[in-house]
Amino acid sequence: MKKILHTLFLSALSLCLSAQPAAPAQYLFILDGSGSMWQKIGDEYKISVAKSVMKDLVTKLPDQARAGLIAYGHSRKDDCNDIETLTPLAPLDRAAFSAKLDAINPQGKTPIAKSIAHALDLLKTASGPVTVILVSDGLETCEGNACDLVKNAKKQGIEITLHVVGFGIQELDLSALECIAQAGGGRYFPADNAEELSDALEQTVEKPILNGGYLSVKVTLEGKPVDATVKAYKKGETRETALGRTYTHAETNPRVLLLPEGAYDVEIAAITLEGKPVQRLSDLLIVENEILHREVDFEKGVFQIHVTRNNELSDAVVRLYKSGTREVVTQTRSYNKATQNPVKFEVLPGLYDVEISSVEIESGPTVRMEKQLLAGGGKVELAHNFKSGELKVGARQGAALVDATVGVYSKASGLSVASGRTYQADTSNPKTFILEPGEYEVRLNAVKPAGLGKKTLPVTVTEKGSISVEGVW
Repeated sequence: MKKILHTLFLSALSLCLSAQPAAPAQYLFILDGSGSMWQKIGDEYKISVAKSVMKDLVTKLPDQARAGLIAYGHSRKDDCNDIETLTPLAPLDRAAFSAKLDAINPQGKTPIAKSIAHALDLLKTASGPVTVILVSDGLETCEGNACDLVKNAKKQGIEITLHVVGFGIQELDLSALECIAQAGGGRYFPADNAEELSDALEQTVEKPILNGGYLSVKVTLEGKPVDATVKAYKKGETRETALGRTYTHAETNPRVLLLPEGAYDVEIAAITLEGKPVQRLSDLLIVENEILHREVDFEKGVFQIHVTRNNELSDAVVRLYKSGTREVVTQTRSYNKATQNPVKFEVLPGLYDVEISSVEIESGPTVRMEKQLLAGGGKVELAHNFKSGELKVGARQGAALVDATVGVYSKASGLSVASGRTYQADTSNPKTFILEPGEYEVRLNAVKPAGLGKKTLPVTVTEKGSISVEGVW
């Protein structure tokens, strides 16, 4: 009987626990109210855009959500302590939240570190995880290290995910903001118009990653840090799961991204190197609570391209394109000498398309080898063997040579592939053509002596073969 009662008790407790509603999502916004928010972005003031977008966002938050709003720089000029909790972290009151937004009048400085410290103070009494969203149109203009503050808060067990939205920021080095997002287990979002700001903010209020793992990517060139973007894509998806930038500072290079468990492809673009070379890492497995370390070096690698015709060294134009474009990175000729063939290109790592166009074969047949990935310090060896045969075309009248124009046309396409002239000289009559194997039509038109007319001759060119045809009048 006791055993039965115990079982019933556990079942009832389980049902009771499972029936507990999920804890409401909590969001704490920190909005830039500094004087620079009166600058225009497009045709509107930044502050007007920010207010409008944030009001729209609040209408989309769950009814049971809790939300708070902090503003800085909105009350006094030149005061690094001008920070105020406009709305405490409490059950969402959309009307009150919007009214507080409307009242913000930008005029002061940008005390990011002190604002984050202010937010962390508020969260000491909060229960459960909170998503903190900082929207700023500039870098720190007061004292303090916001990145270190966030790192220490996380070490102390404060349950936050901190995202940073950079709104219309002109500065080139945003590593300080990227560092804050990285330390807070969140993302940095650039936004340069209302649409991008709206998209960024909507992503910040998505359910945070609670049981993910980390990807750490260090980007270098010959051992020195390189500024690069790092985009992580869930296997099979086209929209990035996470995006970060390394800059050249130790705080953000390596760049650490928090990702849900799973397999990822990662794209690293060295945005400050010529041509913005790209490297890719495939099938990276992210495991919960583990850090996957990768180092990507942009040391130059080598393409080695061997060109032959009928298995003998052959002359061709070899071009290297930025993959997916017609932008030539470098080009040269292979010639038919061992000193220059295979062709060697020393280039930055990345994804390239290789194009080889024969110089020796009429109509210059071209082969294209796409999406060739060159790793830092690596080597890619490629080879192509063109196939060809020889066609000799003569023209005569009795024993006398005839000067005639010669056109060679593809039987399959009807297009011209070669042309020439025999003249009345042994050195050019017969006229020799190197062609790809196939069916052709030779069209002769006598020039001298005049009035002889035209001749049409069918011909088949075979690999490594030599065939002679002659128009006789």
